[in-house]
Amino acid sequence: MTVQALEPQPLAFRVRPQADECFDSWIDRVVAAHETTRPALFRHLGLEAAIASLDLARGTCGFSNEQYFAVYQVISQLAWAVEIEVQQIEGTFLNVEASVVLPRRQRRYVCPLCWQQALRDGRAPIIRKEWILRMSWRCQVHALPLCALPVADGAMSERAVGSWLSGALARAESLRWKLEARPRLVEWNAEGVDRLVRASRKRFKGEKKAYVDRFQANLFHFTHDRIAMLALAHSPVGKATWGFERLVALELPGRPGREVMTLQPPKLPPRRWRIRPGSHGAGTLDLVLAYAHLRVRRDAQAQVEAQFGRFTS
Repeated sequence: MTVQALEPQPLAFRVRPQADECFDSWIDRVVAAHETTRPALFRHLGLEAAIASLDLARGTCGFSNEQYFAVYQVISQLAWAVEIEVQQIEGTFLNVEASVVLPRRQRRYVCPLCWQQALRDGRAPIIRKEWILRMSWRCQVHALPLCALPVADGAMSERAVGSWLSGALARAESLRWKLEARPRLVEWNAEGVDRLVRASRKRFKGEKKAYVDRFQANLFHFTHDRIAMLALAHSPVGKATWGFERLVALELPGRPGREVMTLQPPKLPPRRWRIRPGSHGAGTLDLVLAYAHLRVRRDAQAQVEAQFGRFTS
């Protein structure tokens, strides 16, 4: 007896993208609702499972012509599966260069207050498009530093989210009060984030342009606590982060196109970069900076050992 191949079927749960939600957040919610994995979901829809490994946060941006048609097929099939227009899925994409977006496994920064309000209103908590930008470190609505979710992939259960939120809110509030951001830098950050989300061609000039060039493709995600480092960089003692930026630019070959080393260093002498005792939670900040420098040296040493191993093998 011949077994006929089954036709792909629409999904049981019509999980639709929310306004300003990024693609990874939406597809993770779809996967979680059906208690499956992304490759299994794609296979169910008649798509190549290998396509599930592609980074679709920017839609078809950066793909070759052959990949473009494969990605567009994914978009069309997903839209059919949840009964929405293709444009709704395209609205989850960021039309930006790859260098301004966080690496895929690190797109898990959220505003705990936004998530708390979503749960209270009966809405699913999401990761907004602006929160996966390297430039983004604070919620534009609540002026609260973002927090990293404790899991890198997939959606958290409602119980897990509830138990995590209270501690995350306390940590974000503590960081906000320890490092009161400079208003001018906050304004420039908001303008830069908005420009990237809207794919605006507006050009900045002068100091604002130097700020955007520095932060839209920054490398703070290499540190253990990216948000604390970005908050420090936007604070009155922000020059303390320059040492880390220069070290990363020197040691890591996979840095974005914009060279951090081409930026002008601070004019203040190094002794003035130090955080004064008793100000802005100096002990905590010094610990963050020390860890960042240690992490860079450790990464550099690992690269040397790897290269030596390839040479001797």
